[in-house]
Amino acid sequence: MILVVFLYMVCASMFTISKWALAYTQPLFFVAVRMLAAGLLLNAYCLLKNPRLLEHKISYYIKRDWLLFAQVILFHIYLTYVCDACALKDISSIESAFLYNLSPFIAALFSYMAFSEKMTPKKWLGLSLGFFSLIPSFIHEAYQGILLQSLTPKLITFGAVVFSAYGWVVVRKLVKERDYSSIFVNGVGMFFGGLLALVTSGCVECWDPFPVSHWIPFIQATILIVVVANLIFYNLYGYLLKKYTATFLSFAGFMCPVFAALLGWLFLGERIPGSLLVSFLFVLSGLYIFYQEELRQGYIESK
Repeated sequence: MILVVFLYMVCASMFTISKWALAYTQPLFFVAVRMLAAGLLLNAYCLLKNPRLLEHKISYYIKRDWLLFAQVILFHIYLTYVCDACALKDISSIESAFLYNLSPFIAALFSYMAFSEKMTPKKWLGLSLGFFSLIPSFIHEAYQGILLQSLTPKLITFGAVVFSAYGWVVVRKLVKERDYSSIFVNGVGMFFGGLLALVTSGCVECWDPFPVSHWIPFIQATILIVVVANLIFYNLYGYLLKKYTATFLSFAGFMCPVFAALLGWLFLGERIPGSLLVSFLFVLSGLYIFYQEELRQGYIESK
């Protein structure tokens, strides 16, 4: 359980670091650089560890699992991080982290379809509380007259949450059912997802000669996010998927906004809206109900 807590301390720092990096570059270019760098590092590690492994896996997934890997590239990496980075330019790191708390509810629906994990009335209640958590924030912003201004980036972030939840279900299938290394799966997804983001950046962002305003902080933030997010978080999450369900790991993510709020306040000067605290209580209540049902059904072990 200590590893799960550490996982979400790392997760929270990702929002703060990304927000910092986006002050000096364009979102698509940032996604491309970090994913390409991380993908190269992870695939190099796989090759050095077992020179014949990479060749064997490439041949294997082309023959049988190419569609699953394509979904990892598209949903797990490209769409998730492109949407997240674009939206993070216009909302706080705290708001972004909070919206990611909806992941377990989305993951539950996908797990229900992919792994036949049974949904009970209590689970549906938990799901409902999760979605109701969005209402206090919308009411607060409507009262202040800024709802329409913030709605678009929040909807884009919600799209990233949906893509991310589905992507992790596909990763779980490859790791748990197809017996791939999580490092290999993430390495392939990040490298080719980064290539897609780079092509997209070249088409829609201004390169003059590069979409970076200040190189030193951009490089510092990129190195930090690659180490923290792509190398530590992704692979630790993949490792923990062998022990816990995707839904439980998403449930544990209620810790992430708490850590993100502290980091955003300390390093970015962000304030914590009161409506966000009310929404957080909705999420926490829904997740607790959902978690108790997971325990009762035996999908996760009580330790």
